[in-house]
Amino acid sequence: MTRWLVVSVVLALLGGAVITGCVPREVHNKALAAAQRANAELRRSQLALQVAQDENQNVRADLARRQQEVGRKDKLIASLETEKEFLNDSLTKLKDLYDKVAGRKPPPLGTIRVLPARVDEGLRALAGQNAALMEYLPEYGMIKLKGDLTFDKGSTVVKPQAVAALKKLAEIVNTDAAKEFHVYVAGHTDDIPLVKPQTIRDHGTNWGLSSHRALAVVKALFEAGVDQARMGAVGFGKHHPIVPNRAGNKGHPLNRRVEIWIVPPDRFLTAGGTVAPAAPEEVAPQK
Repeated sequence: MTRWLVVSVVLALLGGAVITGCVPREVHNKALAAAQRANAELRRSQLALQVAQDENQNVRADLARRQQEVGRKDKLIASLETEKEFLNDSLTKLKDLYDKVAGRKPPPLGTIRVLPARVDEGLRALAGQNAALMEYLPEYGMIKLKGDLTFDKGSTVVKPQAVAALKKLAEIVNTDAAKEFHVYVAGHTDDIPLVKPQTIRDHGTNWGLSSHRALAVVKALFEAGVDQARMGAVGFGKHHPIVPNRAGNKGHPLNRRVEIWIVPPDRFLTAGGTVAPAAPEEVAPQK
C-alpha cells in the first residue's frame, strides 16, 4: 500500500510538472509507464501474498488436526500399555497358580471312596484279610474276586474259601450303613475258548460261563442273607479285559475275575420300584 501511495504521488507531481511545463512530455510518459508497471507488480505481489497466507492457514489447520490425531494415538498407546501391564500381571498370577496345582501330588488312592465310611472300612478290612482272593477298589465301591481262586477251571462252583469271604461280605452289605445299596455282580473271562464238551454243553461260550459264574456268586450272597431284590448278575465274557491277553488265545489270569459292585440306590439299573416286589425265587443250595 505504501508503494502504491508513492507511485500515486509521483504521478501527481509529474502531472503537475507537465501542466506547468517543468517536465518534458517524453519523460512524463516514461515515468507514467514505469508507475503503471510498478502498480501491476504490486497487485501481483499482493495476490501472491494472499495465496501464501491462505496456504499458510491451511497448513496450520492441517497441523492442528495432525497434532490432535497424534494426541489421540498417544492416549490409545498409553491405554494399551496399561492393559498390557494388567494382562502380564494376570498371566503371571495364572502361571503361578498353574505351577502350584501342577506340582501337587494326587491324593493317595486309599483316601478316595464312594461308599459310607463304615462300609468302606469294612470292605478294606475284608480285602486285607483275604488279599490273595480279592481286591477292594474304593474309588468304585467294588470288590474284585480273582477267578482262579474263586472257581476251578471251567467251573461255576464257588470254592469254600470264596464262600467264607462272601459270607463276610454279606454281613457288611446287610449293615444299616449299606442296606439301601444294591449289589451287582459281573463275571469276566479271558479269551481262551471253551474246549471240554461238558463245559461247552453247560455254558456254550465264555459269555455263558461268565454269566453263570456271576449267578453263582449272587446265589452264595443270597444264601448268606442278602436280599434277592438288591442283587443283579451280568456276564461280559472276554470283552472287557483289564490287561492284554497273551497272544494265541493264551488268556491272562487277571482277566478271569468276578466284580461285585456296591451301588447307591439312585443308580439302580432298572425303572422298577413303583409296584410291590415279587416273591423271592427258590434257589438251589450251593453244591
